[in-house]
Amino acid sequence: MILQRFGMPIYLQVKGYILEKIKAGDYKAGTKLPTERALAATLEISRNTVSAAYRELLMEGVLEARQGRGTFVRSNLEEDSRMEITGSKRERLLKLIDGSMAKAQELGFTLDQFAAIVRIRAQEKAVAVREMRIAVVSCAPEYGHRYVSQISQTANVNFQEVLLPDLRAGTVMVELLIACDFVVTAAEHHLEVAQLMGGESAKLITVVAVPNLEAMIKLARLASGTRVGVVADSDHYVETFERLLVKTMSANLVLDVCCSTEPEQLRKFVAQYRVIVAAEERQNDIRRYVQDGQNVIAFFYEIDQGSLNQLLTRLITAAL
Repeated sequence: MILQRFGMPIYLQVKGYILEKIKAGDYKAGTKLPTERALAATLEISRNTVSAAYRELLMEGVLEARQGRGTFVRSNLEEDSRMEITGSKRERLLKLIDGSMAKAQELGFTLDQFAAIVRIRAQEKAVAVREMRIAVVSCAPEYGHRYVSQISQTANVNFQEVLLPDLRAGTVMVELLIACDFVVTAAEHHLEVAQLMGGESAKLITVVAVPNLEAMIKLARLASGTRVGVVADSDHYVETFERLLVKTMSANLVLDVCCSTEPEQLRKFVAQYRVIVAAEERQNDIRRYVQDGQNVIAFFYEIDQGSLNQLLTRLITAAL
């Protein structure tokens, strides 16, 4: 099964799948989740794998088990689409705050003074992060846009999107990267970008980029020989998509590509296919032409949540 082939433990992929469903509103607070057996059948994986994902989400407080009724999304789960839904996250933060308050009081500060100092420090950090300039290096603009979108949800910084092919060709100078406070790139490009930056590679932040799980599941279920229309902005997006299909043993799909933005060409192209794969930002362009029975799959790479957390920690730590 395709889920076993792209570098992340399967139970973590299932966990991420459930969290995405919660954030998207498909699984609302209080909603009963599919049984372990049912979800295992849907994803074509073992029940034990689903059980491991459910068990971790139960321990984290995202899910709750109700005796004799099943597993549910926790009823009082915070509804914040920008928040990473990790269980007991708020509880862990409160423990950190409580500990810091106790230490502040040992130093002779009152609770009001503690609150005032924390507020001022947070504001100082926010201003310092806002003034940062971050270069995001990717192999295709579609992926770079996604990375910037993810980072900007929690860090308000100045972004400079840079394409690796442009760096290779010299149409974008390496000095642009060196002038930035930090440079973010996917792990597969780390060595090349570090070599280009030379002695300034300490600014480089490497993240793990993973393909959209839901798209991979849908693609894995397509019959051998299925013709798929791919709508993209760049050849590099198509190349990385094709390499992933080879890597995941889904190379038996027949791909036709359209990079045009001209409405009539798009309409004619879309009409030919039952399945259309589109870069995230191209979906709105093609949905107006999609008819009943056609399936649009949004495919993209995105920064793994663990990498994103580490990146944001690095920015905050470096601020000031």
